[in-house]
Amino acid sequence: MDLIQFYKKENEAPDLVPAIMVIAASIAQGLLLAVIIQAASMVAPGNLNFQYLLKYMFLFVIFMYGKTYALRSTSAVISRLIEKVKLRITDKIRKSSLLDIERMGNERIYSQLTNDTGQITESALLIMNSFQSCMMVCICAIYILFISQLAFLISIVSFVFVFVLYIFVFRKSYDEELDKTFQKDLSTMEMLNQILLGFKELKLNQAMSDDHFQHYQKVLEDTRWLKTKTGYKYVVHIMFSQVFYYAFFAIILFVLPAVSGATSNDVIKIIATGMFIMSPFNMFVGTIPLYIKSSKAIDNVYQLEKELDNHIKTGPTASDLGLRKIHSFKTIELKDLNFSHRDINGSALFTVGSINLKINAGELIFIAGGNGSGKTTLMKLLCGLYEPDSGSIILDGNSLEDATYPLYCDLFSVIMSDFYLFDRLYGIEKPDKSLIKLLLKQMKLDKKTDVIDSCFTNTHLSTGQRKRLALVTAILQNKPIYIFDEWAADQDMTFRDFYYETLLTELTNSGKTVIAVSHDDRYYHVADRVIKMEFGQFIS
Repeated sequence: MDLIQFYKKENEAPDLVPAIMVIAASIAQGLLLAVIIQAASMVAPGNLNFQYLLKYMFLFVIFMYGKTYALRSTSAVISRLIEKVKLRITDKIRKSSLLDIERMGNERIYSQLTNDTGQITESALLIMNSFQSCMMVCICAIYILFISQLAFLISIVSFVFVFVLYIFVFRKSYDEELDKTFQKDLSTMEMLNQILLGFKELKLNQAMSDDHFQHYQKVLEDTRWLKTKTGYKYVVHIMFSQVFYYAFFAIILFVLPAVSGATSNDVIKIIATGMFIMSPFNMFVGTIPLYIKSSKAIDNVYQLEKELDNHIKTGPTASDLGLRKIHSFKTIELKDLNFSHRDINGSALFTVGSINLKINAGELIFIAGGNGSGKTTLMKLLCGLYEPDSGSIILDGNSLEDATYPLYCDLFSVIMSDFYLFDRLYGIEKPDKSLIKLLLKQMKLDKKTDVIDSCFTNTHLSTGQRKRLALVTAILQNKPIYIFDEWAADQDMTFRDFYYETLLTELTNSGKTVIAVSHDDRYYHVADRVIKMEFGQFIS
């Protein structure tokens, strides 16, 4: 899909004024050429040709105003359309399941929502400018028609030949190289992400760091080679346009007078016109690779959206069915729940299940087990981040359906081991300032950060402090159920004691339900139940 199709698809009320302004600017620029040539042929010493000066100024003003208006309008419209597309796709991302987002990969989503949309925005102005240049070339070709019909025919055949060659021959090779380059760029981004996220591990293992860096260097070299090949093709295209131009001049200068009645004055006018349109023509030819890139970027963005659409369930929502937010519950039952992590071919890598569990409101339950036993996957199934392959979740006697899943998920406040700390208390309209102060003091964060206008003044904290701040946020959300995935793992003994002996008990005493993943067997006595897992199943 190209920019014009993108504009038609996304713009509900297409505005033809920019296109009209481009045409007006092109006509004015073409007529400027005619005025320049005519005025030059009438130059006389000591004589001011006031009539042609007025024509020149009038056409120049039309050209400048029309082109400026068209470019500014294009910039504003494309920016608005890109914003619209970004918002729409981002909304679909947040409506997708966690599993779908994990399978698509953060690097790809980042690339297509930032790099590709940026490519579209940057290309729009240059392509509009190129379109104006193309229009001006057409106007100048009409001017050549009035001078020599044969020269006009030569011009049209030459321009059509170049255009067809670029669109149907050069574009195909560009598309192939751009596909390969895009995949390599994703690999480069992924490896750079590994360096940043795995910085500690690489810093402490020189052999691992060197090996990873060599692989990164190889990916960069492959990417550079692909981009160099693309650059070489671009150079060939540019030089071809130069060869074409000078061949056109040679035909007009040496062949045209020999086969037609073209005079010296006619040849000079045609050559002058050709020199005048050389820059616009080069602009047009040089923008073709950019046009191809922008078309590819648009295809990438729409492909991302199409995949998201395929994952999003389209049945009636809770609001469609008149269902209201759930504020409390009595029991949650996991019945014959099964879930498998799968590879790209769909083969099961690790399975959790069958799981049968009944949770009563106000309970404090610990989930224990070794690494890789399925505890975190179970937590994601329990809170609705993952949907089971089979089995059901029963809330107060009613099995969850697609429409009720979001309402069920809203019962939970979760801190996973790979939690993300937001810098703002999103979703909390009127946070209790006195409770915030109390919680920050309990977590010994009152001298580290504060909340002003629902924003944390500082989130640049240690891992343990960030976890405590995430706990503050979770408590302020005031949900019926809390899930904590090894929250105490990064805390000292003082905060471990406070967490297990005081905080969890206070939460359950206030009617909250807490499910905590924990290895701290010295605190198991505070739980109502301790459930142990191994190889994705309950063993006690």
